[in-house]
Amino acid sequence: MFSLFATPLGWLMKGCYNLIGNYGIALLVFTLLTRLLMLPLSIKQQKSTARLALIQPELEKIKKKYGKNQEKVNEETMALYQKHGVNPMASCLPMLVSMLILFSMIPVIYGPLTYISNVDKDSITKSSNTISMVAAVSQDIKSHDTTMAALLESNGNSFDNVKKAIVNEDDKNYKNTYKLFGYDSDADEDEKKEKDGYWKQLVEVFEKHPDIDVFITNGEYVSQNLVVSRPELATFDFVDKNKENAKYADILPDDVRNFAENFKYEFFGLSLGAIPSFGSWLAIIPFLSFALQLVATIISNYFTKKNNPAQKMGMGMRIVLLALPLFSLWIAFEYPAGLGLYWIYSSFFSVVQIIFLNIIYNPTKMKAIVEAEMEKNKERRKSGKKSFMERALEMQQEQRGEKPGSYDDDDDDDDGDETKKLSNRELKELQRKKLNEARKRMAEKYGDEYIEDKE
Repeated sequence: MFSLFATPLGWLMKGCYNLIGNYGIALLVFTLLTRLLMLPLSIKQQKSTARLALIQPELEKIKKKYGKNQEKVNEETMALYQKHGVNPMASCLPMLVSMLILFSMIPVIYGPLTYISNVDKDSITKSSNTISMVAAVSQDIKSHDTTMAALLESNGNSFDNVKKAIVNEDDKNYKNTYKLFGYDSDADEDEKKEKDGYWKQLVEVFEKHPDIDVFITNGEYVSQNLVVSRPELATFDFVDKNKENAKYADILPDDVRNFAENFKYEFFGLSLGAIPSFGSWLAIIPFLSFALQLVATIISNYFTKKNNPAQKMGMGMRIVLLALPLFSLWIAFEYPAGLGLYWIYSSFFSVVQIIFLNIIYNPTKMKAIVEAEMEKNKERRKSGKKSFMERALEMQQEQRGEKPGSYDDDDDDDDGDETKKLSNRELKELQRKKLNEARKRMAEKYGDEYIEDKE
């Protein structure tokens, strides 16, 4: 699913990079654009929070009135939401969209060649397969405390003899190598031909660079946690002109090498394709990500309590909010630094957005906006149009075998309780007074003479 959303995000990221020419800065522009696109959702969330604040006293009355009858509490709460046009899930939507963008960004961060370059896809696949194959065999050789050069020397400088020594059906000590090139005696000819072709490709690489196994297994030059699992990112380790890596770049297809050599996949000299570790400067990114997410959480909670003191935050919601900073720390250490940098940008813009929305859409202004929208909501219901929440409530009532009811905006629960305590005569008098008041309003509206009904 995330790969599906990664494609349009990749187009946007590609446009930003082509405009800026540096991946770290392009990521900043990308984050700003996605935040601006999400701004209407955030404003909607702000309005939803204001609506909840306005009806909070009524929610408390419902809880007190029906006590432990949770089913009735839920029913009356849904009715109240319907009456005031409140969608309790609206506040979750921006968070869900943010998480969707975050996880859809992972393939884009992992695959700059795939999503940002114009390089032929077959060349990218061939390049990644070559790097992955050489890395797997080299790690296998290193695990046996030897090198390809030593294996060649002890096997008459013949790659065929090396293959017989390390790739055979009886002795599978070189497990990764056997998996790539080995086949059982009863294998069909197509499988044998395919795997022999892979071995030929490997030999061509080692004939160019007999010591490439030493290079590719050196963590100082090549990221070991990416070279097999995410070889596309390891491509950039082969073209680092500041190290001796560049001499090995000729094992890559020309179009891949040319793009990688000119691609600015860095930020302040730090490679955004590498995964941060405690022993590198990249560790700054996860901790900065954690700190900014914590600031965003604190500021968000501050304004929530300030704007709606009566609302109580459940323990589940508190755990979710506190878990976000820790989650950002974890994910920034588990994925390439580019993703952690995106989280930093996102948290920063989140802080700016929270402050902006609470200044521009302050409680007083939001109350006026929401009250105006509630009036429109009343008119809409009078015209017979139904919202999603109203339809959901009616379906819920039908499932319980009840007749779908309508909720009068002028009704008041307290008045309802008082009328239950009145005698028939008092109730009749109350109804007469309300009828007279209605007649009086109509007479004033149309300039007619008003005569009060005494009986």
